[in-house]
Order: sequence, then structure tokens, then C-alpha cells
Amino acid sequence: MTENFDEEGLLKDIQVSELAVKITKLTFKWNGYSAPVKEAHGLMDNVRKLSLEISEYEHRMGSKLGEYQRNIIYNSMEDLGKLIPYLKNKIKHYESLENIVD
Repeated sequence: MTENFDEEGLLKDIQVSELAVKITKLTFKWNGYSAPVKEAHGLMDNVRKLSLEISEYEHRMGSKLGEYQRNIIYNSMEDLGKLIPYLKNKIKHYESLENIVD
């Protein structure tokens, strides 16, 4: 059986990798950003959009999408997901307004 590879799948893998690099840079130099929380919101928005695009791509390609390429994209998404807890750890937990008023 011949494995199918396509440019769109490669592009999705590249986009996931680029997003992973941006998240890594943000977590690594969190205090070097003027608005890191705003930057994080933008990156998380990109994660959601890219996840949706990949789901649509997988659905559209169906059986034409080879197992190897499917696994590459899946593994890239898994790696991206592993970065989110590091980003989450950078967020300071502030007391709620209710606690301050009491």
C-alpha cells in the first residue's frame, strides 16, 4: 500500500511547530514581554483555530490521509498540548475581589 503525503498536511505540521516555538519562547521569557497575558490569549486562540483546521483537514482527507502523516500531525499536536501546562504555570493567581472586600 502506498503512503499518501500532501503539502497541506506538511503545512499543518509546520504551523503546529511554529506555534509550539512561540509558546516556548513566551514561557521562557515571560517577564520580557510587555503584555504576556495578552500574548498568551492570542496564542491560545491560534491553538484553537489550528486544532479546528486540523480536524477539518482530517475529515476532508478521510482514507486518503496515510497513517504515517496522520501520526506525524497527531504527535505534533500532542507535543503542543504538553506546552500548555508550562504556560498555565506562568499565570499568577490573584485573590478574588470578594476576598479583598471582606
